Amino acid sequence: MKNNQVIQDFIDHLSFEKGLAENTIKAYKKDIMLFFDFLQNKSYSDVKEKEILNYIEIMKKKYKNNSIYRKITSIKVFFYYLFENSMIEFLPTDHLEGIKKGMYLPEILSIEEIKDIINAIDNSKQGKRDKIITKLLIATGARISEILGLEIGNIDENFQYIRVFGKGSKFRIIPLYKEVQQDLIFYIENIRKTIIKDETSTYVFPNMTRQNYWKKLKKYAENAKIEKNIYPHIFRHSVATGMMENGADIRVVQEILGHTDISTTQVYTHLNKKELKKIYKKV
Repeated sequence: MKNNQVIQDFIDHLSFEKGLAENTIKAYKKDIMLFFDFLQNKSYSDVKEKEILNYIEIMKKKYKNNSIYRKITSIKVFFYYLFENSMIEFLPTDHLEGIKKGMYLPEILSIEEIKDIINAIDNSKQGKRDKIITKLLIATGARISEILGLEIGNIDENFQYIRVFGKGSKFRIIPLYKEVQQDLIFYIENIRKTIIKDETSTYVFPNMTRQNYWKKLKKYAENAKIEKNIYPHIFRHSVATGMMENGADIRVVQEILGHTDISTTQVYTHLNKKELKKIYKKV
């Protein structure tokens, strides 16, 4: 895969999964592009720590410390994204001093806020589709790309679990609770066939893209008067936090979420949202 495509995938990740502000995303992209200009577009898979250190030395002659820190942080987050997605085998940034891994404490939703969003979705055919997508995100903690990539054949014949394909083309099995099972059955048997454009498609939600769902979700959140920055991945953060607060073993949470590195899962141990203890059962 070429650098430009990988960078665009990273930008999409920051937008649709991390929900970062537009200006922040532009800054990340600018920093990454400048770095690869310095490397004369050398492939991302061939970048070594020494080259990053050389880049830092050059930046010290041009920028102030705050600017340098931001640019190196952008590079750090970018390569961590590549590593987490099995696109590189080693982190060239792993031993850089004074630069922390691209972790942050994600914002989450309360049970009441989640319910308000679901209740704000209308009962049209498209609305019912959007509602089951939202419920699946909440029930499974899956990524929006994993839910939209779900095929009919990935659903257990009794609708007790789904098989999702995550980062690095790895699959995992996630159980569904009864209410979501019933909603999914109703959608497939009664709604899907009335809104599908390509009858040969095997996807559960063939007409929906990440961008379209994100726009719809923001509209539903606005109608529910939710003032937080809403994006599909916020459900994943909320579910993970709820499981950790409810005493789930971190390795179990790692398996459910499909994290390659347990340090990605550990960020949720720093969040303290007691009201999400029973998120799996109540929503």
